[in-house]
Amino acid sequence: GGGEPLATREWALHRLDEALTLEVLARHAAVSPRTFSRRFVEDTGYTPMQWVMRARIDVARELLERSERSVEQIAADVGLGTGTNLRQHFQRILGTTPSEYRRTFAQGE
Repeated sequence: GGGEPLATREWALHRLDEALTLEVLARHAAVSPRTFSRRFVEDTGYTPMQWVMRARIDVARELLERSERSVEQIAADVGLGTGTNLRQHFQRILGTTPSEYRRTFAQGE
């Protein structure tokens, strides 16, 4: 073993728009959710669900920087469902809103 969490993170990054639960990730890694969770934290310092949320926010940031997609569209693309959801998590993790982030970024061009 050893490579499972990394391989599963790679796999998950291409499926952020799907429902990624601990069970889904553990099944991909072919280990129990408990084992997967423990290894994942050892590997990354995050629980699987914290990591998935951060990955979603990272992709949302890229889309805000590089695309003209609306906040609602981006939320759907990264698996957060609604713009409200995206705004809440964005604010909690980055301390700013998606539209403020996009504005700041556009000014830096």
